[in-house]
Amino acid sequence: MRTRPFFVFACVLWLTTGGVAEPIEPQPAEGPTDFAALDRFIREYTDEVEGGAGRWAFKIEGVAVMVLADQAADRMRIMTPVASVADFEDGEYERLMEANYDRALDARYAISGGLLWSAFIHPMSSLSHEQFDDGLVQVVLLSANFGTTYASSDMVFAPGGQQPEGQPGEDEAPPQHDEPTTPDRRGAPPAPRT
Repeated sequence: MRTRPFFVFACVLWLTTGGVAEPIEPQPAEGPTDFAALDRFIREYTDEVEGGAGRWAFKIEGVAVMVLADQAADRMRIMTPVASVADFEDGEYERLMEANYDRALDARYAISGGLLWSAFIHPMSSLSHEQFDDGLVQVVLLSANFGTTYASSDMVFAPGGQQPEGQPGEDEAPPQHDEPTTPDRRGAPPAPRT
């Protein structure tokens, strides 16, 4: 019966929220993201930015980051080089593909020009300030975690409750890092728009 999963989901949702729906606050309209908006987003992290009008380069936590945008194609990409493909160890391609499935959330590993990249790609016009922030943080984390957790955040999305290979189970402690896995940013992150 097709309606049973929906009914079960609705009941679980009702039980976990106490059966009371919170009113939804209207969100202020941001308008479509353009080159000027992307420039503002980037400059919240650093004033040392090269380029503009569709091509920006800057550093976050010593990581070289590029933002490429094309208004006509309505695409935006945040990316950083991670490693040379020539330096890959045996099994590295498989680890990258597994990470792209369950540990690299919105940012992904990609290969181009003999280099491994960490990249976040999104339609430009509908990109929100929060999505840009989240994408940038994930790109930097995915780059920093190459060779260890291969993760873009603390979250692991493993459908069906399966723990991905190389990730701690419920009884195991998460891996310890010598360096923080979240980059410090200039200023506080923007407050959620509620």
